[in-house]
Amino acid sequence: MKSTLALFLLLASVASAKTEWSRFRGPNGTGVAPDCGNLPSEVTEASTLWKVDVDKGWSSPVLWEDKIYLTAETHPGKHAVVALDAKTGKELWRHEETFTEHKKHNFNSFASSSVFADADRIYVNWSTGTTIQALALDHSGKQIWKNEHVADYIHEHGTGISPIVVDGIMIVRSEFDWQRDGKVYTEDPTEQTWKSAIIGLDAKTGQQAWRLEIPNCLNTYSTPVVNVRADGKKEVVCTNNVSGVMGIDPVAGKIVWQYNPGFKQRSLSSGVLQDGKYFCTFGSGGGGKEYAAVDISGTKPKAMDVSYSKGLPYVPTPLIMGDLMYLLGDGGILKAVKFNTGEEVYEERVNGTKGSSKFFSSPVAGDGKIFCGSQQGDLIVVKAGPKFEQLSASKLDGPINASPAIGDGRVYVRTEKTLWCIGSKGPPIP
Repeated sequence: MKSTLALFLLLASVASAKTEWSRFRGPNGTGVAPDCGNLPSEVTEASTLWKVDVDKGWSSPVLWEDKIYLTAETHPGKHAVVALDAKTGKELWRHEETFTEHKKHNFNSFASSSVFADADRIYVNWSTGTTIQALALDHSGKQIWKNEHVADYIHEHGTGISPIVVDGIMIVRSEFDWQRDGKVYTEDPTEQTWKSAIIGLDAKTGQQAWRLEIPNCLNTYSTPVVNVRADGKKEVVCTNNVSGVMGIDPVAGKIVWQYNPGFKQRSLSSGVLQDGKYFCTFGSGGGGKEYAAVDISGTKPKAMDVSYSKGLPYVPTPLIMGDLMYLLGDGGILKAVKFNTGEEVYEERVNGTKGSSKFFSSPVAGDGKIFCGSQQGDLIVVKAGPKFEQLSASKLDGPINASPAIGDGRVYVRTEKTLWCIGSKGPPIP
């Protein structure tokens, strides 16, 4: 009788364990699904549970309980938040709005920001014309609030930063520069006074709680992470090339600390945080790369005593698992380094079904496997650990620019036109 009860309690605890993937790249942007087992090593007919058509967008899938949320370009001049059933892929609802198209990079889309979800609401920020908007929906798709004009934004390559919510505040970033006649300005050369800012909105109402103006910088695309200090207080960690790495009080909207040795390049990939140590990269399409490795566990930030060889990623966000950090370069070179020292463990090329690949999607991991989506449309699986081992390369139906999501023993992969659900044919954890 006792053994039966123990088994029941074990099964109940497993059934209640849900993978949190409520924002871009899952738990605090780590890209790692903890305690998630039995993930597939390749995409086959048997491991493809379902696939459904979706409209164009770069935003990554976000999971909340039994729903998947995406943003998408639904028609010219229209974008939407779309909810799908995580078990079947069936569309449940969509909230669609019109917007004014604007300048963007050919590689970008008008639906590149991922949503943030919590028990009460789904949050999104996106652009229309030269305006950043934000809104919140409930889990049935009903609009709770909308802030029509959170901030101004000057487009160089379009928008793409995803929001986060911390301590009841939605964090919206609007950081940009001015370009006129081939010259870049950090001050507005016209009579307009648009300024870069990080804005805190009341998550319940959408009203501005605070506005933190910061120096204009190269257009920034990195999504923040949250650091919990030794005293239990939370701070939002943001980066850009002019202000460097900043710790911001999410309630007061004030910079608590700053690490700024003088970065010159764009903050595009997001940073990662482990044990009070933060790492991010800076770069440009044809230039060299910079990085910040900062210990933020104390009251003042200090540079970590590390060094990294060339070939750091520009677009893909790093991945930390245990004492190793994995750096997937845009050109397909995967480095494994010791996170605390920078010592290189290996440097190998990941290959798609037709050889070398390029990457905009950030790698994610679970069950000892690293999942990498390429621009050539391959989902490549690499075994985590100090020895490089590529397990598979599976051709899907289009470029993969969004980062996959992991939940309930399944991997959700968004291509240019399809959302794939990869996992075991057995029933998922309810």
